[in-house]
Amino acid sequence: MPPPLTIDERLRIIKEIDISRPRPRPRFIPRDNVPGAAVSDGSSISFVGNLTAQMQADVVNSTLFAQLAANQSYNRQTQFLDWYEYYRDILWNIGWDVHKFNLVSAKDPNSFGTVDNLVHQVAATYLSGQELALFQQMVDSLNAARNEAAESLFSSSSISFNKANFQIGVASNVNGNATFKIGAYTYSAEQNITKVLFFTFGSQKIEFYSENQTMVLNEKVYSGIREEILEKLGNNAQDLVSGIDLI
Repeated sequence: MPPPLTIDERLRIIKEIDISRPRPRPRFIPRDNVPGAAVSDGSSISFVGNLTAQMQADVVNSTLFAQLAANQSYNRQTQFLDWYEYYRDILWNIGWDVHKFNLVSAKDPNSFGTVDNLVHQVAATYLSGQELALFQQMVDSLNAARNEAAESLFSSSSISFNKANFQIGVASNVNGNATFKIGAYTYSAEQNITKVLFFTFGSQKIEFYSENQTMVLNEKVYSGIREEILEKLGNNAQDLVSGIDLI
């Protein structure tokens, strides 16, 4: 048996061991009229350059509140139809003009290869050229190493084993009200999902559903309840939100 180590020797051994640390998530700091992007729980939102900082924060916080409320009542992945119904009701109650989410099954999702390819194809049907470019920039940025923490938050909030439910879209300022062109997506596979947007379908059986619409936040309504939403969110407004460093 070797002789017992002194405290100093033990401390030296400990100091020489390298322990990996998770990459810190960048804070989301909205700035007036500056394009940006953020993950808010299971939503990923990009902002064109005509929104005030307050509008950007309102989109992030209101959709986060609706997600967390729906999560409390329904399983996000296995009860997604009920989840979206409740999510829509909450959004409506806090000032969003939003319609029912009617998710439609995608035809032959495997032919797209990966989730992000399919999502891009759907987004191209309802986003303008500039919006689509920003949308794709956000998606590409989420796959970059420097956004590992943001992507991890997005995926962990969206996925449960082999099922996923997430939202992704582009927000802008239209006539003084925040407008969110949102895509709603849910899918299931035969194997567990790790990165929600960058999952490869292969030849396995995939069930994929999507829907998109344009939601408008009534500024007069939301300004009256903004502080109550923030109080309800508490630390979630920081813990479940991450900035995305755009490429």
